[in-house]
Amino acid sequence: MKLTIIAQYHPAAALHQPRLWADMLEDWQHLPEKVPSDFRVASESEFEPDVTPIMSIDTEKDNLGGLGHWSVAFRDRENKLAVVPFYGKRRIEFGCPLVMHNAKYDLRVMHANDMREGEMVHDTMIAAYCLGLGKQAPKEDSKSKSGSNMVGGLGLKYLARRHLGMQMQKWDDVKDKPELVPEYNMKDSVATLLLFEKWRLQLPKHYFDIDMPLLKVLMAMEDRGVKIDPDYLIEFGKELDAQLASFDLPINPFATQDMQSYIYGALEIEPWKFTDTGAPSVEEEVLETIPDELVKKCLEYKHLYKEKGTYVDNYIKAADPNNRIHAEIKQTSTSTGRLSMARPNLQNVFKRDDRVKLRSLFCAEPGKVIGRLDFNQLDFRTLAAITQDPILIKALNDNKKIHQVTADELDISYDVAKTVNFATMFKGEAWALSQRLHITIGEARAFINRYFEKFPNIKKYQDEMEAKIRAEKKVTIPWTNRTRRIDAMFTENWRIQQEGIKEGINMPVQGLEAEVVKIVMIDLHYKHSAPMILQVHDELLFELPEKDAKDYMLWLRDYVPTIVSFGGVKFTVEVGLGKNWYEAGLKDNSL
Repeated sequence: MKLTIIAQYHPAAALHQPRLWADMLEDWQHLPEKVPSDFRVASESEFEPDVTPIMSIDTEKDNLGGLGHWSVAFRDRENKLAVVPFYGKRRIEFGCPLVMHNAKYDLRVMHANDMREGEMVHDTMIAAYCLGLGKQAPKEDSKSKSGSNMVGGLGLKYLARRHLGMQMQKWDDVKDKPELVPEYNMKDSVATLLLFEKWRLQLPKHYFDIDMPLLKVLMAMEDRGVKIDPDYLIEFGKELDAQLASFDLPINPFATQDMQSYIYGALEIEPWKFTDTGAPSVEEEVLETIPDELVKKCLEYKHLYKEKGTYVDNYIKAADPNNRIHAEIKQTSTSTGRLSMARPNLQNVFKRDDRVKLRSLFCAEPGKVIGRLDFNQLDFRTLAAITQDPILIKALNDNKKIHQVTADELDISYDVAKTVNFATMFKGEAWALSQRLHITIGEARAFINRYFEKFPNIKKYQDEMEAKIRAEKKVTIPWTNRTRRIDAMFTENWRIQQEGIKEGINMPVQGLEAEVVKIVMIDLHYKHSAPMILQVHDELLFELPEKDAKDYMLWLRDYVPTIVSFGGVKFTVEVGLGKNWYEAGLKDNSL
């Protein structure tokens, strides 16, 4: 009798940390199938980049940052694996389809060394992401090429071991042993080709229609970068230093135990949100609900401290000699399909900041202006499209503010309606709403009941999604059918399951938002060569010649809503112009 022995986490660990289920499920569902990976080292005469059906390529830089070892893997005429190794710069045009792992990295190396890809490019990192493989808890990886800790467990070494049964070396094992680097590199090429061969028939439609076309869009935006005003940044840094020096706090805002002791001990506040380990939460969402001056001071200090490190220090380091920041836009780091950014993250720039108007930092080159395109109430439009709630659809297509519609329907103030909307649209609980509005749980429950009486389709959607999540432990984003597993549903812990249900109800709405924005970006790039420089949540920024900017943004205002249509909802946009991002967002500068 044959037995397969799999090393596992202790069951108690998985019960306390349900994200570990992602790794355990991978062990059970994707037992390493030993795929033949033996290859021969082929001669350069066999390298035919125009006629080979498909090739994979992997590149390594030398100690000076130039092109070092690189290789291409392919199937020879006997259908056996062959690899041609190279070293250094070569002028080559690839006519055949080309596969890479984290294609952004290799494409940039190729472009810098006189190599050009053909029309068809595939990326096994994006393929793994589209297949929903692996982990759901992203952690930033310092070596962007590996991506080993991103959602999906997307590192090449991890995927090759998991899905091919290949034992791969790490770069740290060979970087100081030059004689081992050629074989290391050739194995990477082989693993990339084998992964694509294994997955190519399973790849979902959105891989071909959205995810791969988006790659070149993001590369173009990264290459353009966004200009910052260095003088503004220096003054901003001085102001932050002065504000930080003025604080005199009796507790350390960054010490979790100190904050827990003060909030849940001294203030005797009843915990309503907990960490994965069961401890009372002191995250920002919780602190913002506490009407205590010291808590507010701690929050303010943490914000200022984060601003200093995030905006001043990071941006100064990231800017090139022309004062442009070329942040990495990542398309494989979120479970919803949303884009994220790193080195530095420009998506966490405050939208509204009356103290310093931080968005003024991002400006245009002389003779140009910033054009801002903002999708109007995109979260509610996608919610309406999914739930088919008639009141939402009519209000949005009449360009009404949903918070005002809710205020009118429930006979409450605009600000309360805003809180109720965001608290209930993704299955918020009465106790959480009571904390935010400082009312009793009974009053909060009455608010929620009245809300669902006015918007019954939202309640129906939530109930149907909860049943589906419990049954299938996964959700599917409408329209593109992007699927993600909800790992929290594999534990018996009620509290963790509730978080998973909220996550699952939220995911299709956020996911559809992301798909709308990405499809618009793809259309504008390929059909109109749009000079996009930044994407932040529901906004797109453009850097435009001043003389043409107004006509261009007015055209975008009319054209963009025609690109995407779903569920009878129009995805309208608002546009504006300014010398910088802040000015472009002012009502006085809207068009």
